[in-house]
Amino acid sequence: MGGTTMKKLLGPIVLFTLALTFLSIPFDAEAGNAGRLYREQMEVGRALIEVQSTNLPSIIPYYTDDIEYHDPIVDIYGIETMTAFLFQLFGNSPDLVTTVHDETLVDGVYSATWTMVGQFAGVPYDAKGISLIKFRPKTAQVYYQRDYYTEGDIMANIPGLDEAIWSFRAFYRCGVDPTYDCPLELPPSEAPAVLATKPGDEAADKGNNRIRSRRWLREAQLETGRLLVQLDAVNWPTVIPSLTDDYEYHDPIVDIYGPSIMAEFLARLFANSSELYTVIEEETLIDDIYTATWTMAGAFNGVPFSAPGMSIVKFRDRSADVYYSRDYYTEGDIMAAVPGLDEAVLGFRTFYRCAVDPTYDCPLELPPAGMDKSKAPQAKATFGLGQNAPNPFNPSTEISFVVPEGGANVSLRIYDITGRLVRTLVDGFEPGGSRAVSWHGRTDQGQPAASGVYYYQMTGPAFSDMKKMVLLK
Repeated sequence: MGGTTMKKLLGPIVLFTLALTFLSIPFDAEAGNAGRLYREQMEVGRALIEVQSTNLPSIIPYYTDDIEYHDPIVDIYGIETMTAFLFQLFGNSPDLVTTVHDETLVDGVYSATWTMVGQFAGVPYDAKGISLIKFRPKTAQVYYQRDYYTEGDIMANIPGLDEAIWSFRAFYRCGVDPTYDCPLELPPSEAPAVLATKPGDEAADKGNNRIRSRRWLREAQLETGRLLVQLDAVNWPTVIPSLTDDYEYHDPIVDIYGPSIMAEFLARLFANSSELYTVIEEETLIDDIYTATWTMAGAFNGVPFSAPGMSIVKFRDRSADVYYSRDYYTEGDIMAAVPGLDEAVLGFRTFYRCAVDPTYDCPLELPPAGMDKSKAPQAKATFGLGQNAPNPFNPSTEISFVVPEGGANVSLRIYDITGRLVRTLVDGFEPGGSRAVSWHGRTDQGQPAASGVYYYQMTGPAFSDMKKMVLLK
C-alpha cells in the first residue's frame, strides 16, 4: 500500500519538476544570449583598440558601413574612408603596439584606457589614451569610435616641434603645478579652505549610520564623479574631502599625488582661469569606475579655447572615496590659440593628416613617412613594398617588393575596402632581392574582382606595409 501511494505521488512530482525545467529555459536562453553578446562586445572593443598592422584586415568587418570615427585631429565617416585611414596609419607606422588597461562595457558602450608605443612615421612614440566605442543595439557591430590622446606626445620627439611643446608644458606647469620648480616668475595662488564633508554624507547621516545601500552608493559615486569632471572656480573645494590620502591625478602634462597637492593645483588652475567650465556629454559607472566625455570651454591664462576630452575616476571598493583620476585631452587645442605656438600645432596637424587622412588634400610634396628616413625602423630599410603599376589598372597590374639578404617568410595579400581578403599573391619563404608579382584582377576563387579601391599588404619579420590601388573596368 505504501509503495503504491509513493508511486502515485512520484508521478505528479516528476511532471511538476519537468514543467519548472521547461518554464525556465526561455529565461536561461535569454540570459545566455546576453552573456554571449557581452563577451563578444568586450572582445571586439579590445580588438579594435589593440589592433596592429599584422592583423588589421581582420578587424575591418566589425565596423558598420556608416562608421563614424574621431581623434584630436581627424574625422572619418564611412567604412571606405575608415579602411583607408587605418591602412594609411599602419602603413606609415607598422610597429605601433597598443595595450588596454582599464575597460568597461555598459549598454553597448565600451570604453578603455590604453598605452601605445612604437613609431609614428619614423618618430618615436609613447603615449597614454582612452577610447569610446559604441555598438549597434544587440550586435557586436561598431558604428562610432573616438580616441582621446594628446599629439604633444608625438610632437615632443620631432625636432623643431619639440621646443614648442616643451615651452607650452613649462608655461602650463608654472601656472598650475605646485611641485614644479618654475623657471618663470609667476606668483603661485593660495588654495582656499575646503569643505569638511563629502557629497552624500548628509544622506548617510539621515540613515542613522546604517550600511549604505547600493542605490545610495551609486548616487554618491555619480555625484562625486560628475563633480570631479565639472569643477569650476566656485565648486572645486567641495571635492577635496572625497579624495583618499593616497589619491593621484594625471593629465597630459601634470602628475599630482595627495589631496593637499590637488587642492593647490586646482586653486592655481582656477585662479589663472576663473571662467573655465566643463559640460558632461556621456557618462558610465560600473564596478567603482566612472568615465565621462566632456567639452571644456573658457580661457587659460587669457588664452581662449574649447576642447573635447574624456575622464576616468576610480573609487575605493564600496565607497565614494576617489583614489585615482585622469583627464584625457589634447594640448593642441590650447596651443592653437597661442601666437608663436599656433604655427607648430598647425604644422604637426598637417604632417599627421598627410600621413593618415585619405580625405585630406596634402600640401606637402613628399609623404610624411619620408620626412626623416634615418628615424625609420630598421626593418623598413631592409624590406620594401613598391606602388603597383599601372594604377589605376585594367586588366592587370604589377606589384614590386624587396626582401633583405638571406631571405624571409613573406606574405602579400589584397583586401577590399571592407577588409575582406580577396587574393593571396605571396605566402611563404622568399629569397633576398627585388622581385615583382602580377595581379590579374581575380579572387582566390578565380572570380573577377569588382571595380573599386583595393589595399595590398606585405608582411615579414618585424615588417608590415600597405598601399592602395584602383581597379577600373
